Amino acid sequence: MPHDRPDSLHQIMALSRPQQGDPPAELNHPRNYLVFGRLPSAAQLDDPANALSTDQDGRHFVNDPDTVLGVVVGAVEPVTPEAVGSELATMRAADDSVGNDSAAYIPDWTALSATPSLAPGLDRPRLVRRNGTQVRPEWVIDVDNRSPYYPNTFPFSIVGRIFVWADANSPNWSWWGTASLLGSRTIMTASHVVPWGSSNWKALFVPAYYDGASIHGAWAASWVTNAQGYSNHSQGDDMAVMRLDVPLGNNLGYFGFKTYTSDWEDLNVWTLPGYPWDKDSGNRPWLHLNYPIIDDDNDGAGVELEYQADTEGGQSGAPVFAWFDGAPYVVGTHSGGEDNFGEPRQNVAAGGNALTNLLHWARNNWP
Repeated sequence: MPHDRPDSLHQIMALSRPQQGDPPAELNHPRNYLVFGRLPSAAQLDDPANALSTDQDGRHFVNDPDTVLGVVVGAVEPVTPEAVGSELATMRAADDSVGNDSAAYIPDWTALSATPSLAPGLDRPRLVRRNGTQVRPEWVIDVDNRSPYYPNTFPFSIVGRIFVWADANSPNWSWWGTASLLGSRTIMTASHVVPWGSSNWKALFVPAYYDGASIHGAWAASWVTNAQGYSNHSQGDDMAVMRLDVPLGNNLGYFGFKTYTSDWEDLNVWTLPGYPWDKDSGNRPWLHLNYPIIDDDNDGAGVELEYQADTEGGQSGAPVFAWFDGAPYVVGTHSGGEDNFGEPRQNVAAGGNALTNLLHWARNNWP
């Protein structure tokens, strides 16, 4: 198990390595991975003239020449988020227990870096981010210390943009957030990214999203098939996990996770990446490096992790992570900002045992 203090910058810089070999062929295989942006319409799916082919796993594919071959029909159908069931309710009751760490997976082939390659930023018009429930504002505090980056090294290559359709029949997505791989089929995001009130929604996760597609290839994306989390949340438990149709983590790797301890307060070791709307309209990722968590407060079923790292809308669900014993471990998922009377503005992640329990549940149930 990892040591109980984060690695120093000197230690993690020594871990950097270039790509070790070719990426797995599955990352650009249309029979296994889905393309973003060209979904078959309901009319196409209902038209008997559009023949279907079936792969060895029994999944059906549209053969219409106007539709990209490989879109999984079943995954295009609406998904319904599960209510907080008995297993998750049990976790809620056990949140005072000691959370267990769970390891990261770093593939042998991937490049590794504590600091990604910087990329140019673009000034683009603001896009509509949400058309549903309002969330608390987020803040760029004093000097903006965010930097644009190119997500071609681990773990920045496993952070992505998640597109959400509140109405699965709509041709356009409703909002986006940030999510990251925490298991072979598990991604972590904020609860308020999930449209809990809808019975007819869908979501698409695109890891290492950059200028319209994943840098891993056009097919390196997956539809969500399920969601679990604290639907009636405060900021301390504004967390959710989603199950992917495609086990992207098997080839791309995934973060480990730990329960935050106040022993780490004021250490300049944390990183917060994501896809903020005010930078490149969410089309390129930005991050704030090497900042401290300055306080933690119990809130809801979880713990608010407070910091003055700069964020904006679209970064909801982003991982807050540091390196332990040579691997990246998440302690929180970014929730938003708070502006309490008599206190400085700050931004907040949801963490604590509530997060590690939820992530354990997802890894155990979604292998």
